[in-house]
Amino acid sequence: MRKFFAIIASCLALCACERSFDISRQVGDATVWMTFIPSNDYDTTFFIIQATTPLAGVTEPVLTRGESVEVKVNGEQLKLEKNDRSVPDRLQFYSTDHVFKPGDVVEAVATVPGTGSVSASCEVPRPFPACSWTATKVQRHNNAYIMLVDIDYDDSGEGGYYGAAVIQYHEQESQWEDYDPETGGKYWGEIKHSTRTSNLQPAPMSDTGSLSASSENPVMVAPRYYNTLSGNHRYAQIWHDTPGGSGGKRHMTFASRCYEEPAHWETSEDSRYSGWHNNTYKYKLVLYRFSESCYNYLKARYNDSHNDFSGLGLAPSSFVYTNVAGGAGVCGAYVVSESDWMQLD
Repeated sequence: MRKFFAIIASCLALCACERSFDISRQVGDATVWMTFIPSNDYDTTFFIIQATTPLAGVTEPVLTRGESVEVKVNGEQLKLEKNDRSVPDRLQFYSTDHVFKPGDVVEAVATVPGTGSVSASCEVPRPFPACSWTATKVQRHNNAYIMLVDIDYDDSGEGGYYGAAVIQYHEQESQWEDYDPETGGKYWGEIKHSTRTSNLQPAPMSDTGSLSASSENPVMVAPRYYNTLSGNHRYAQIWHDTPGGSGGKRHMTFASRCYEEPAHWETSEDSRYSGWHNNTYKYKLVLYRFSESCYNYLKARYNDSHNDFSGLGLAPSSFVYTNVAGGAGVCGAYVVSESDWMQLD
């Protein structure tokens, strides 16, 4: 019984934190769903529109035919190209190579005959404010580490919606000693280089000891998936600062898992050749700043899959946040910036 009341309380808390659309419209009434998230994180921005299939009252799907899409940036019409990724009659993709800039006001209107019109707007946020960051590696076992990242920045007391991810650059140099099977003479092979860049996976703060942040505790999201678009980095940790604070000075602490394999010597199974590997690792910080609507959408998607109902397999896959008038979906924006590469001792 206590578990039941805890689940109900958790559900009410989630509902109190997010704006939700009227799910009753989904029963017998066609609804237009759209998403448009301009950013500097990728070269092409997609506008996606779909007419939903009602849950009850209609047996045939609602077709997306003859739809019209209008997007304005600072009052000027934006040209969109219909993309070949579209699913006939249902899910339509439009694309643009327009470079969005901080401060741009984006307005979007979409109409589907027989279903109605929907509209939404957002403003492209300013980049992440000037900041400094430090990172410390704490060894867990073997070559696995928890990287503790501290960011100090100034949001001028206005509050804001932020995110961060850590990127690892791995460069490997190797040299091999081999011998000629006919003469038995030994020689050194050429040095070979291989590189790899990867996104570190966030780690729960509970793994790092008694650390805390003065801002909201960050949650891990996957913008690359949640946006149904692209995005360069699979994972990010996002948080929200409320207005106020000590002169606008802010501090955020989070953790990521990383793996570093030291230089090592290898010998082949037949002992014909042997050599060494020397590995170099560098790291950079990728910083996000979100519009309010984009942050609320990502946070709602996180809440949708991280709650007691979800743990019991009862949480439906549905929107719990929308800023689209007359329909469902999201129109939001974010800006990405990056630090320089650095090595950690």
